[in-house]
Amino acid sequence: MTSTGRLRLASTVAVLATTAGLHLVVEGTAWFVQALLAVVVVAATGAAASALRLPGWVGALAQPLALLVVLCVLFVPGQAVLGLLPGPEALRALWVLALEGRETINSQAAPVVAEPGLRLLTTAGAGAVAVVVDIVAVVLRSPALTGPVLLAVHAVAVVFTPGGVTWGWFALAVAGWLLLIAADGGSRAAAWGRRVKQRPTARTSPGGNGGGGGAGRGDGRAVRAGTGAATAVAVTVSVVAVVAAVAVPPLVPGTTSVVLVGGNGAGIGGAAANSVNPLLDLRSDLESQGTAEVLSYRTSALTPTPLRIVTVDNFDGEVWRPSEIDRSQTRALGDGMPGVPGLAPDTPRTDVRYDITVEALRQQWLPTPYPATSVEIDGDWFVDTSTLNIRAQGRTATREGQDYRVVQAAVAPTPEQLRDAGPAPADVVERYTALPQGLPPQLEQQAREVVGSETSGFLQATKLQDWFRSTGGFTYSLEAPEPRSANALVDFLNDKTGYCVHFASAMAVMARTLGIPARVAVGFLPGARLGDGTWQVTLQEAHAWPELYFEGAGWVRFEPTPSARTGAAPAWTIAPVAPPTASTAPTDGASVPSVAPSAAATSSAAPATPGTTTQTSAQNAGVPWSGLLVVLALVLGVLAAPLASRSLVRRRRWRHADTAAAQAEAAWADLVEQIGDLGVSVPPSQTPRQVGSRLAEGLRRDGPGAPGAPVGSSGGSGGSGDSGGQRDREPQAVARLVGAVEGARYGAPGSAGGGTALVEDVREVVDAVVAQRPRSATWRWRLLPPSGVAHLRRWGRALLRRG
Repeated sequence: MTSTGRLRLASTVAVLATTAGLHLVVEGTAWFVQALLAVVVVAATGAAASALRLPGWVGALAQPLALLVVLCVLFVPGQAVLGLLPGPEALRALWVLALEGRETINSQAAPVVAEPGLRLLTTAGAGAVAVVVDIVAVVLRSPALTGPVLLAVHAVAVVFTPGGVTWGWFALAVAGWLLLIAADGGSRAAAWGRRVKQRPTARTSPGGNGGGGGAGRGDGRAVRAGTGAATAVAVTVSVVAVVAAVAVPPLVPGTTSVVLVGGNGAGIGGAAANSVNPLLDLRSDLESQGTAEVLSYRTSALTPTPLRIVTVDNFDGEVWRPSEIDRSQTRALGDGMPGVPGLAPDTPRTDVRYDITVEALRQQWLPTPYPATSVEIDGDWFVDTSTLNIRAQGRTATREGQDYRVVQAAVAPTPEQLRDAGPAPADVVERYTALPQGLPPQLEQQAREVVGSETSGFLQATKLQDWFRSTGGFTYSLEAPEPRSANALVDFLNDKTGYCVHFASAMAVMARTLGIPARVAVGFLPGARLGDGTWQVTLQEAHAWPELYFEGAGWVRFEPTPSARTGAAPAWTIAPVAPPTASTAPTDGASVPSVAPSAAATSSAAPATPGTTTQTSAQNAGVPWSGLLVVLALVLGVLAAPLASRSLVRRRRWRHADTAAAQAEAAWADLVEQIGDLGVSVPPSQTPRQVGSRLAEGLRRDGPGAPGAPVGSSGGSGGSGDSGGQRDREPQAVARLVGAVEGARYGAPGSAGGGTALVEDVREVVDAVVAQRPRSATWRWRLLPPSGVAHLRRWGRALLRRG
């Protein structure tokens, strides 16, 4: 590999190593697959421009164009010309998608869900960084200057990752940059010439005597000087980068580690915008974020229910996240709300109206009381019919001053109805009782111990709720349990202290171990009622609670978090006593008789560690395999172009050889071209007879360096175990080819030999050379022949002249 090739490969590795750290702020792997593809295509385009010996500015222009083609193929193939070229429609579609990505960033706290708009931004950003690094490091030969560019990418992860970035990711980024520096140091040292080893005892005067020893010492000094300079630069920039990575993040506001709600962007009029993160990390602490008002509302309910934002049901042992949205189970919100899953017609309910005003909340999940039967709001929203989660599309999100109206079917099931509920549907059981692989058995053992001999799912749930709220000795705390084991829930059960996410998660997981479908809801407690009848919701009301499924009542809210933070538990979660009494549950949807400060005075989640679950997460879905295959086909096509061009030229050469003389010339050109691709240089000043003589001599010796060395130079002697007959046939084939071409050039008309015999002679000689060449040379001959690159270069120049 040439020094330029090594430098370009190191540049690609450095960009990918730095980009990998962004997984701390972006969920899933689809975005990295697309970013990797963009970076590879950019590097391949630069390599192709170098191979064709195009001017540097041409390659610098071709790389952004190639990146644009990749973006069209991956994200807007329907609007692109021929599915890949960036026409006006494709550019408009990319712009709209980029704006959607910006809205996703503004409306979510890290780690954000990797939606198409966000994936477009990350892919385009990684590709753009690859273009800049390639130009600076390869074209301008200043790889040390790429340090600030790569550091800027790493700084994104440093600034926006809740809890900060561990040193390992910074070390990975620095290692990629140092690899780039090392590749450049090697190429600079090679520019001084071949390194010559010298004896340690050799000495020369300052003037030197010249000769091989002096050259060797000069080369050694050059290598040492080049390596020392590169090392000095690497150490200097590394120290600066470390200091910047450590000193800068604490100076940036809004980078604290939180779980439920996060300030992330400038709101209307400069107010801080907040959003609820749908990812719940059990290892993160809560930190107070004040009492900023996020919502206000008026309602006909005497005691309102919590405002649910989203439900999360995919648990990997440390983090809860929403499952993949099945688009076949969604509908536009303008078409009306779907029916409530699992709710029987005879279950008591009352219609309750909420008139909600958005304050400092920037959210793509719409806060609503559950279950909502009617929602009136402007913007592009859709509803998941299986969960009733309401999600924005495109650039839509809640905004300050926005008003919307919700009608809730406030459900008040009786404890007896829940106790006597029938079995849940099979699809509900399968989805909502799934547990991660490797879940510690202590969780199920503890659940069995708490419920004892009780067999009713509802009564088991009430026992779990009572154990967490009162009988189990748990206390509420803003700090996560100390990580004494590999599982956060085990630590929570041992320490018996945590916040709402731990209480809700533990009850949901333990319910699943008992076969009860369960999930976790994220939203806000009702808030505080003001003197004018308006309810005010602040960051203090951010909360998480479990929902368990009972046929006929659907998803039912439980409250395991202690009453000091949440007030009384819902009335329907109080187990019935004997003899059964009539239900006294309120009919206005009320369940919390008093409002207390919430558990979650926070801002958003710490990084989610990927884990293994029995379900496919939404963040790992959405990889556009068709687009990836198209781009892969384009890359393979570019790599195959040299081989295809050589094959095309050979076919045309033989097709136009209609005389014996032309066939002899075609055979000789074919031979010279193929052995040249194998690394056997043929000086143009030598005659066919001189070339044939040296080539035949090398084939007879069959030793190292004979055909591998330039034809016309001497090589060392050596023998092989081949038979003499085989060694004789190869020089005879060379002689026939030399005789044919000499006859074509210097003999009488018709004296040149031709026909298919020459084709066999060429194949025999080439095969003999292949047997003596190193494997790297034969692979280049088979896959990336230099003659094919030369043909492409010649055609490209011809097209430029015509243009």
